[in-house]
Amino acid sequence: MEHAFRQGRPGVPATPGGTRRRDRDVPALASACGGKGGIGGSLRGPGDRLPPRGRLPGRMADRAPVGREGRRSARVRVARRRGGRLQASRRFRAVNRLRRVVVGLLLIITAVADVSAEIRLPLPSALKDLSKQGIRLDAPVHMTADTLSYDEEAGVALAEGNVELAFGTRTMRADRIRYDSTTGEADLIGKVRYKDADEEFAFDRITIHLDSETGILYNGTIRISGSNYLIASRKIEKTGKNTFLIEKGSLTTCPCDPEPDWKFEVRRARVTLDRYAIAKDITFRIRGVPVLWLPWGAFPVKMTRQSGLLLPNFSSNRSRGYTLQVPYYQVINRWSDATVTLDAMSRRGYRPEAEYRFVLNPESEGAIRATMFRDRTDHRNRARYYGENIFRSGPFTANAILEVPTDPRYYLDLVDLDALRSARHARSEGFVSATGANSEHALSIVWNKDLQEIPGPDNTAQRVPEYMMTLLPAAIPIGGVDLSGEISATRFQRRDASGEVRARGFGEVSRAIPLYRSFTLVPYLFADVLGTRFEPSEASTSDRGRFVPGGGATLSADARRDFPGRALVHTAGVSAGYRFVPKIRQDDLPVTDRWSRMAPQSQFLLTFSQRFLGVKDGAAPKEFLSFHTEWAYDLGGKEPSASPYVDPLAPYVRALRDQIDTGSGRPPKKNDAPSDVYAKIGLAPVERWRFQGEALFDPENHSFTVGAVSGEYKVDEDHRVLGEYRLSRGLAEDVRGDFAWRLLRWLRLRAQAGYSLRNGYLSEGVFGLSVFPRSDCWSVGFTVERKTQPDDTSVRLSFGLKGIGSVGK
Repeated sequence: MEHAFRQGRPGVPATPGGTRRRDRDVPALASACGGKGGIGGSLRGPGDRLPPRGRLPGRMADRAPVGREGRRSARVRVARRRGGRLQASRRFRAVNRLRRVVVGLLLIITAVADVSAEIRLPLPSALKDLSKQGIRLDAPVHMTADTLSYDEEAGVALAEGNVELAFGTRTMRADRIRYDSTTGEADLIGKVRYKDADEEFAFDRITIHLDSETGILYNGTIRISGSNYLIASRKIEKTGKNTFLIEKGSLTTCPCDPEPDWKFEVRRARVTLDRYAIAKDITFRIRGVPVLWLPWGAFPVKMTRQSGLLLPNFSSNRSRGYTLQVPYYQVINRWSDATVTLDAMSRRGYRPEAEYRFVLNPESEGAIRATMFRDRTDHRNRARYYGENIFRSGPFTANAILEVPTDPRYYLDLVDLDALRSARHARSEGFVSATGANSEHALSIVWNKDLQEIPGPDNTAQRVPEYMMTLLPAAIPIGGVDLSGEISATRFQRRDASGEVRARGFGEVSRAIPLYRSFTLVPYLFADVLGTRFEPSEASTSDRGRFVPGGGATLSADARRDFPGRALVHTAGVSAGYRFVPKIRQDDLPVTDRWSRMAPQSQFLLTFSQRFLGVKDGAAPKEFLSFHTEWAYDLGGKEPSASPYVDPLAPYVRALRDQIDTGSGRPPKKNDAPSDVYAKIGLAPVERWRFQGEALFDPENHSFTVGAVSGEYKVDEDHRVLGEYRLSRGLAEDVRGDFAWRLLRWLRLRAQAGYSLRNGYLSEGVFGLSVFPRSDCWSVGFTVERKTQPDDTSVRLSFGLKGIGSVGK
């Protein structure tokens, strides 16, 4: 069966937040026997959704005499530590553009005017065409040898004894190098070594014919350090420009001494670059023990991306049963590719999925996927269309997210991602924008598919489309005043209700007034205008609107103290602000988003924050301690906005409390003048330790509205422990742990668990065990994952070969 090596999107940077991929990329490899893997995880906060060798000593004096009389005087031999002056051969011929580095270096020997046991040689212009083939020969060449000779009559150049050639990052060593310019044959004998930045090879002997680009490499190895590939063979015969014949060869990405942990052995293989290697008599060995034999195999050996089957994946869970996933990868062109995957599910049937990926420029990428199949359990057709796109080009941005399942239970039955399983809506969005010096224009479409299956009319609002212009803060020539604001126009569409067109504008003027040293006063005035029209409307008056003025001021002070002796910096900031929003009539406006209602307020807001930073020359600042607290007080008592959405003008401490009350189904308190107290702290007292805490405290009831505390000890991704406690009053109380540790050199353990203290059951649990029998070059894994919402248990078995891929992950 074919196996496609090194698959993936072309030129896509790896990013956490990248597209979800179904291809099995070959990862970048670490050291041969000591690479490490790991797991990911973090505490979520609120709202987180060879330089050239040196010259050896030598003398340029006592030059050997050079003559032109007779045949014998045409041959000059230069002894060690002595120099000579040679004339260039008149039989020198042009070199084929595709000749290798060895060819160029050997021809340099015959083309230069000065040669010695140690000398730096400039590049003849006749050889510069070699650079077009990716071999840079435009730098001086450094060559050393015990003896150098050239027979002008025979056209033979010979270097013997510790021959070393170097230019740039490339070096070549051999006991003897002979080049015949009349036949175009080069012979490198005795401990032939070649090395550059990414590749190196070692052979006992190399014979190559330059004109026909054929030759033989005897008994050696080729190593590609970038991917840690090691290819060994008794004989590699170059039969053509891009074809090779390998006899008794082996391949591994784990070149450990004395025996690799694993390797593929082949008796004979024909290789065509940029096509395939057709091998016969293939044996897979683990620590020298044969475990698998194949009579025949085809492996892609293209230098770039290639089409072919990828490694399959196997898993099991209660909803889908046993699942075998077989992907096929297809190269389309330089900037796009595709993957077609077949999921064979024992309970649900066969589900094909197609994925198309593209990269338009270094900052732009995207993917679109589609799947449709006949569910044998539900006896109906089911489908899902989803994808994402990021496009950036100068001031223009175009992003999109597509998420469309055909039925509300698709995620629960067929998707493992918890964020989708618990979602209320499947949200699709398209967004384009253009940014100027002081403004931004954006056009977007938002479409929500209801997943709750609530009886009654569907009043889910779709935004098709929405335009927004944002004016960034800019100074106007009137007393140092800054102006900012935004203008938007939105059309809301509902399936079972009237459509709505809404226009809205918000503007703010402010001025920063320095008072004393680090004290600054910023007064501001603002206004928000909203108008809406229903379409079609049977009422006589369908136009409605409101105007909300307001204003306030913020007084802030900042302080800093340096401790040079301890390389510490302490910063602190405090602010006191007041905002006034009058009470207006807005009950006749439809509730479509957070801007539909604005609650009145006459509110003070106090904030305090401080940080301790460690500062060292040449290193980024390290935060040892951070603290932030916030509290608000409304003189008239906090009034509800009569909306399920968060008030856009409310401070964070109020908005967080409103979210908790809405989620728990509790009505907001009336005349709640003082707010809860919000605080957040981060502490990293010593290396590898990190503690975080966050809380919203209700002083009236002497209880926490919401809180979270966590501690983590982390050496690396293979050695970390995390514990977390979270509380949301009226909603949840949970503890969570994450453990990953390399207990032994050959054993890695990973465990993750979440327990609901409120409900008294294990909400989720994951246990994984990976065994590395000798090194990180190959592993065997076993993972069990348990979830209670929905009730599901998954089991996965995995087997991985470093640099080749894995099965079961």
